[in-house]
Amino acid sequence: MLKFGIIGDLNENAQDLLNAIEKAGHSGEVLKFSEITFETIDGDLTVMHGEQDVCDFDVVIFRGYNNHIYEAQLLAEMLEDKDKTVIEQSLSGGYVRGKMHQAKRLLECGIDHPATFQANNFEGWKRLAQDVEFPIIAKPIFGRKGRGIQKLNTKEEALEFFQSNYKDYLAQQYFPIVSDFRIFVVGGEVVGGFQRFINEGQYKSNIHGTRAEKIVVSEEMEKVALESTDAMGYEIAGVDLFEHEGKIYVIEVNVSPQWEKFKLITGINPAEHIVKYAIEKHTKK
Repeated sequence: MLKFGIIGDLNENAQDLLNAIEKAGHSGEVLKFSEITFETIDGDLTVMHGEQDVCDFDVVIFRGYNNHIYEAQLLAEMLEDKDKTVIEQSLSGGYVRGKMHQAKRLLECGIDHPATFQANNFEGWKRLAQDVEFPIIAKPIFGRKGRGIQKLNTKEEALEFFQSNYKDYLAQQYFPIVSDFRIFVVGGEVVGGFQRFINEGQYKSNIHGTRAEKIVVSEEMEKVALESTDAMGYEIAGVDLFEHEGKIYVIEVNVSPQWEKFKLITGINPAEHIVKYAIEKHTKK
């Protein structure tokens, strides 16, 4: 019997994982990052969750770590050194931090991606605004779940916005699309996808009340989703993409994605695929 540790909070996703672990005949436990401690004693790094050594777990699945990214990287690296099975492996090396870093990786792999702009001060944004075609979409550099996204229709709007938000936001090319897609990838395989429709007069697909429906993922879309996930080095990803004038553009590759909406729309429970993949990965060690 394998012992699974799930890094994160006990939410619906974590409960799905615990259920899938139990169904597979193994044991699992949620490890809250707020209760994890690090110490170096006798020439070695020890990581504890309460009174329990995290190295007692055979498989550790990283879920909620956004507010503890550097500690998560340290923990993943230590677990890899101890020959434990880690999901998400990118944390122990090559982790992609931020949307501009993602854009670079995608373009290096020949994957279409909206033109992306970032500056470190207001003077930089004034220079960039001379070359940008409006409207543009402003996004938090480290944002998730569509929070804080703004559509800026003119150069004047953009300069007013970036005068006070120049450090925390970047901008991307705007496309007048009516829908986009979320494709879920686990261990190099697409497990399913759904289409999200953008309400008239809106520019985001993830606001309350938007319509979504399950799709059969096309071969081309599957190819792009897998290539994008591979470009990031992720094991589990939610790939957001859209079609425009015969091309598939990747908006973002989300590591450790939530799946409540995906499960509701598609009827597919990613937790079962994740646990199956984790067991297979551990068995191959």
